[in-house]
Amino acid sequence: MRYVVAVAETRNFTRAAERCFVVQSSLSHRIAGLERELGVKLFARSSRRVELTGAGAAFVAAARECLAAADRAVADAAAATGVVRGRLAVGVIVTTAAVDVPDLLQRYRARYPDVHVVLRSGRSDELAAAVRDGELDIAFLGLPEGERPSGVETLVLDHDEHALVVPAGHRLAGAERVTLEEIAEETFVDFAAGTPRPRPVRPRLRRRGPGPRRRLRGRGRRVDLPAGRARARHRAAALRVRPSAGRR
Repeated sequence: MRYVVAVAETRNFTRAAERCFVVQSSLSHRIAGLERELGVKLFARSSRRVELTGAGAAFVAAARECLAAADRAVADAAAATGVVRGRLAVGVIVTTAAVDVPDLLQRYRARYPDVHVVLRSGRSDELAAAVRDGELDIAFLGLPEGERPSGVETLVLDHDEHALVVPAGHRLAGAERVTLEEIAEETFVDFAAGTPRPRPVRPRLRRRGPGPRRRLRGRGRRVDLPAGRARARHRAAALRVRPSAGRR
């Protein structure tokens, strides 16, 4: 059941095998055997993607409940002896800054060494849905001011300001703050297509103008450009971005 749930959540047999710490051939063989035993196909496979069938969706829903009950039974038995065990699934966006997640997880592991911690990255909307569906226990998100995901409990940990990094000779380099309208048509370094990323800024830029005319994309999982490093190596200026008066 864990193999099936892993494939359902990753939509990929290779990533599911990595999550379950088994080779892909073994995972595929076990799932194929389960499908033969059940007499139904759980997944519709193609060369490019894996999707749940109707029978697979029904099986996964029940499988999650069974696995959660099994995990609770193990944790309850351990708790009776004073040991905390179980599984903690944590979601995080790649640009989390309000919380030092590595340090937090390190301290948690030191306190509860028998708890298996699973870390998953993604977009804020994907992670919120995963918490709502029971795939994750907790997630650190990045959302626009005043926006709250539905169906989950939320707690605001911090507020961040966006910084705009521009070349030293840019028309805005001397400004202390800029509005979204002033940068709505600028060229931006952006994440590669399909990369998990926060989404508050670009929709706001589109609402204030035609939007960026061109976009430079990184080829890796993300593009990191700390303001201090940018200023030192590329003679760039980092500016604070604020909304227009009366608008957010």
